[in-house]
Amino acid sequence: MNIKNLNKQLEKEKIKDIIKDKTKNVIEDRKIGTFTLRKQILLDFPPKELRNIMDGSIKEIKEGIVVGFAIFEEKVGVAVAISSELSKKYDAVTLVKIASEALGGKGGGGRKDFAQAGGVHKDKIQEAFKSLSQKII
Repeated sequence: MNIKNLNKQLEKEKIKDIIKDKTKNVIEDRKIGTFTLRKQILLDFPPKELRNIMDGSIKEIKEGIVVGFAIFEEKVGVAVAISSELSKKYDAVTLVKIASEALGGKGGGGRKDFAQAGGVHKDKIQEAFKSLSQKII
């Protein structure tokens, strides 16, 4: 086995450990009418891996919107996943852009049911979530 494969395996194990660790994977759910709004903050987590986490969270809550933040070194990634029924009413691209601006990022993109962006102000996560939430409530 070569070093590249070993590094990939090591990354996968680190990700599994972070997901299990409640101090590095902080989840807050809030009921809004009939659906759940989930905020999920992952520490020391590569933003490019957010998509898999968002997919799992959407399946878990069934009907709702998941906003995930991944803090990694000096950057923060943000992703918004929306269950299929709610994606008729809400747009993940619009929501992720609101969060990205608050985080000092520029834009972001994706589809109506999933979008991703980044930023540099990890201390502004609460502000970003609050701004985005105001478009949902």
